[in-house]
Amino acid sequence: MHKPVVSNGLGNEIRLSRVSQFDGSATFKAFSAKYVVQGSEWYQIDGRRYEVRQGEYITGNTTSEAHILIDSPRPVSGVCIDIDTRKLQEIIEYQYGNNDRFRAFLFEQEGMVNRYKAHHTHLGYVIQQIERHFDALSDGTRLLGDDVFYSIGECIVKDHAQLFRQFCNLESVRNETSRRLFDFIRDARHFIDHHFTEDIGIATIASEAKLSEYHFIRLFKKVWGVTPYQYVLRCRLEFAHALLLEGVTASEAAHRSGFADKCAFSKAFRNKFGVPPSAIRNF
Repeated sequence: MHKPVVSNGLGNEIRLSRVSQFDGSATFKAFSAKYVVQGSEWYQIDGRRYEVRQGEYITGNTTSEAHILIDSPRPVSGVCIDIDTRKLQEIIEYQYGNNDRFRAFLFEQEGMVNRYKAHHTHLGYVIQQIERHFDALSDGTRLLGDDVFYSIGECIVKDHAQLFRQFCNLESVRNETSRRLFDFIRDARHFIDHHFTEDIGIATIASEAKLSEYHFIRLFKKVWGVTPYQYVLRCRLEFAHALLLEGVTASEAAHRSGFADKCAFSKAFRNKFGVPPSAIRNF
């Protein structure tokens, strides 16, 4: 199944898909996002390979040449979004004025491929709202108006404005060098997102980023505003907080989120949230 659920005929479209097998090209428009509702998809883009898992999405622009592979015993469901240049330019001009560097970053930057966990971004939040009505949209019992494209466009611009600021934090003479380093740092953050509950050290993460430990720590903080250790700690604490809300004990939450002992967990938790872990279960 590959079904458009809303399109305005001007290059803006939302499609739903549900397939078990696919091996072919994937088209990126002025701006495209491809989100996985269930299962996982593999993308080969500009010589790099990306796995996009459930709850994640990948973005690209017209400079991206992609090949997609889906091979699953169960159907893989997804949401594909295309937004045309004119709509995004209208939003950029309204919110940021005549910012040529930002526009070039979004539309013309080669290799503008980013992979996200949906709950990390503004666009991800909107996509998850669409996901909640996947079946109703598929069978036509729920409809979307084309005003949704402005909401999506605003989220894209907001997310990429932040990304642009982070990219500009990399002081490099050559733009292509900054682009490559930015890719490495984003890959490292994505690695942390999937492995933060494990006993991972700086050496392991820096190796994932293809950088020396010193260079990696320096660049990571410059881009994301926190050290790799602080980012790992934040991921663990947010995960533990979610577990506590589900009724998991503090000891179990500490263990499952990667803390060595309950005391260290309790201290870090209180520092971040202002209350002990035991208080969360009482809310």
